Amino acid sequence: MVRVDLHVHSAASRDCLVPAHRVAARCRALGLGPVFLTDHDSIAGATQLWRQEPEQVVIGQEVMTSEGELIGLFLERELPRGLTPEEAILQIKAQGGLVYLQHPYDPYRRRLREDAIERVADRIDVVEVFNGRADEDANRRAADLCAILGAAPGAGSDAHTLPELGAVYVEMEPFNGPEDFLDRLRRGTIVRRPSRLRLMVEARLAPAMRRA
Repeated sequence: MVRVDLHVHSAASRDCLVPAHRVAARCRALGLGPVFLTDHDSIAGATQLWRQEPEQVVIGQEVMTSEGELIGLFLERELPRGLTPEEAILQIKAQGGLVYLQHPYDPYRRRLREDAIERVADRIDVVEVFNGRADEDANRRAADLCAILGAAPGAGSDAHTLPELGAVYVEMEPFNGPEDFLDRLRRGTIVRRPSRLRLMVEARLAPAMRRA
């Protein structure tokens, strides 16, 4: 099994100060990986990590569209700001990527507008049903939306600092590429508010357990 935090930021985002390599190191210490780096309007940090460890990084981007933000996962190229949601999704899909709808009901975030969600509902692959920075009501409504759309349920810390990493993650079978990821994500387990000490101990013991 792998543990993945699907919504993570680095210094490539304008509102985060942590370099991408430190994000990756902290994820490794917590036993999280591959690293899903989803910076605002940039894949620079994710690309830097991917060049070093392509098997351990998924390139993502939280892109600002003309009607709010959405995330593309498994990207190869950066998306420009200001596209319509439909245009952004076309570009994500053209790269073989997945559309991840994050914190759709958090009133304090630049979420995708509800009428835009209705227009692109059949092209949303994953709905973030638990966001580490959102309140319980927003997460509950996101879970309801996920069920209505028949999308795969995702979860992410939305970490902008190192202590936030791993506040929530998905435990799932290892995957190979976006379609396999989507299939296995549906069978995954979302773990909320885990013990950081336990995560670190398990991460350090994992290599020895695999050799046993």
